[in-house]
Amino acid sequence: MHRRLCVALFLLCIFACQAGIRRPTNSQTHLSETGFFPFSGFPDNTSQRMTAVASTTGGSMYLSPAISDISSNNVLGSDPKNSGAQRSIYYNVEDADGSVVQRQAIPGSAYIHFDETLDEIMRRYDVPGLAISITRNGEPVFVRSYGYADKEKEELVSDQSLFRIASLSKPITSAGILKLIQDGKLTLADKVFGAEGILADDFPEPADPNITQITINHLLTHTSGWPNSKRDPMLVDGAVTAREIITEQVQHQVLEHQPGSTVTYSNLGYSILGRVIEKVTGKPYQNFVQEEILHPAKVFGMQIAGDSAAEQAPKEVKYYQREHNPYSYNMARMDAHGGWLSSTGDLMRFMALIDRNPAIPDLIGENLLQTTYFGGDTWTHYGSLPGTTTVLSRVNDEYSFVVLANTRYNRSPNRIADEITDALREKILSMESWPTGVEQLATND
Repeated sequence: MHRRLCVALFLLCIFACQAGIRRPTNSQTHLSETGFFPFSGFPDNTSQRMTAVASTTGGSMYLSPAISDISSNNVLGSDPKNSGAQRSIYYNVEDADGSVVQRQAIPGSAYIHFDETLDEIMRRYDVPGLAISITRNGEPVFVRSYGYADKEKEELVSDQSLFRIASLSKPITSAGILKLIQDGKLTLADKVFGAEGILADDFPEPADPNITQITINHLLTHTSGWPNSKRDPMLVDGAVTAREIITEQVQHQVLEHQPGSTVTYSNLGYSILGRVIEKVTGKPYQNFVQEEILHPAKVFGMQIAGDSAAEQAPKEVKYYQREHNPYSYNMARMDAHGGWLSSTGDLMRFMALIDRNPAIPDLIGENLLQTTYFGGDTWTHYGSLPGTTTVLSRVNDEYSFVVLANTRYNRSPNRIADEITDALREKILSMESWPTGVEQLATND
């Protein structure tokens, strides 16, 4: 029986993350940030059933409708009452002089249904700016940006705009760890703490002896056993460093579960993986990832975000959130679990390294990709922070897409991602052909 796996990971809480599980039909598993991973190397008891897992803010959980459960009338843009046909819809393009200008979507054009749907979602949730890229066999077939990077300055989003990608940083860290394993510098079974651990010289002997049993695989798969039912230690007290937080957790925290027994999402676990990368390579986390993962894929724009508006990178968007201040986070400390900036194009070039599509050779071998959700036929990963909604999705063996927005719907922080993901999947799979050559350029640029 052909495996159909869909993994949706996202950060959802007042400060950054809560969790939920989407339960699709037709043997698909649509996974929340906190995670359900039915792969080899995961505990048998979790791979046999869907289980709700505690979020970083105390266990807020929910079930969302499956993609296959959403009829065409429930997808924005498919209902004539919601259609953008009665009003002008604009998308943004880069002009010959390098400036970004708006262009009106033409009714009846190849992409009008995409434009109408995305326009409806943006209006419904007051999304200032949105950028999307869809690829087929590694080549872009739909690249669009809409709205504003900075409303006050009337600067438009473009496909070169940089967004915080929040939890989409985790696939990047995963790729870095898998690359080190592939190069023979790590194994999945390597211990992390204690006398036999990779970080033995960097952190004290754990108070809980179970912490010495945590392996690289446990951290990758969110099965380390660290509790995640209270405030996430990576998202509070911005003055302390990641190493200070890890030290505190190792010295004073008792594991809630035996390592390997239970899936409990952990930002802390991915921060630890960042420190493992630094220990093994002797390089700062960001430098290693850029040099060994991103630059070989011709990804040169990705970087760790700054904390404040004053630290905004060139071409970075402004973040909007009524309820919470998007500029109140220690982004450098979040590096390996939520700190990266990217454009849609750079994220899709990264995606080509891990998507198991032979059109562009992967950086990581198939056998290692299969040890994570990268091995799924279909998977989707969400990222969320105040002012940020992001999606990275492998639709099937042909198609992938990325979505970046500079706000989130705070009453239901994954709502924008859910609706865009469902709509894009439906429309991608219904496309009988895509514009090519001059037709594509005329329609898309």
